[in-house]
Amino acid sequence: MRKKVAKPISASELMEQLNQDPEFVRRREQRDAHFKELQKRLAEAEWPLVTALNDSGVQVKSVSDLVNTKRADPLAIPVLTAHLRYPYPWPIREGIARALTTKSAGNDAYTALVREFKQLPESQENDQNQFKWALGNAISIVADKNNFDEIVDLVRDKRHGITRDMMVLRLPRLEPHKAVPVLIELLADDEVAGQAVIALGKLKAYEARKGIERLLNHPQAWVRKEAAKALAALGNT
Repeated sequence: MRKKVAKPISASELMEQLNQDPEFVRRREQRDAHFKELQKRLAEAEWPLVTALNDSGVQVKSVSDLVNTKRADPLAIPVLTAHLRYPYPWPIREGIARALTTKSAGNDAYTALVREFKQLPESQENDQNQFKWALGNAISIVADKNNFDEIVDLVRDKRHGITRDMMVLRLPRLEPHKAVPVLIELLADDEVAGQAVIALGKLKAYEARKGIERLLNHPQAWVRKEAAKALAALGNT
């Protein structure tokens, strides 16, 4: 006798079943209460920043209102730069870094971002590492060609781990020709090799071919894929 196969249920049916489970409902309510309490504590902690922004003419309820906007408010930049060094909880500091991720942030913001990036060690704490990654990402956007040598020093420093990745990826934006030998060197750095090969592929740096070919055997599949794409971009030259 053929065994009857259970009919798959839809997502809405699954949720209906779960909502009948008292333990599931209890855990969900507990999680929601914890999230609301966390949001309340963060709102209280960032109040000095929100007040300073409002006093400068930037009307926000949270620094997150300034993240991913089409155009940075010039009135916000000096306030964000000054508050970047304050010991807010990590999510708030990450929000400040993300709000400063704009080409128009200027040299003072760049200096502050680099200062915080250099002095912040890698950590097992996820929120701290997310903040440091946001700093590195902001630096990669705010920097200009005059900062090239300092950015090279940062991306060569393995103490910064994976938080260097966006600076490596965007290094060619600063000095395309000078970036090539640095990127070839970074192909041997497993933490940022993938970003280096992407950048070299876009630059069509033919002198990097041998280094890129070695990455076809890289333990991470996405790096192998990017190496193959870069080699295809180089063609047979």
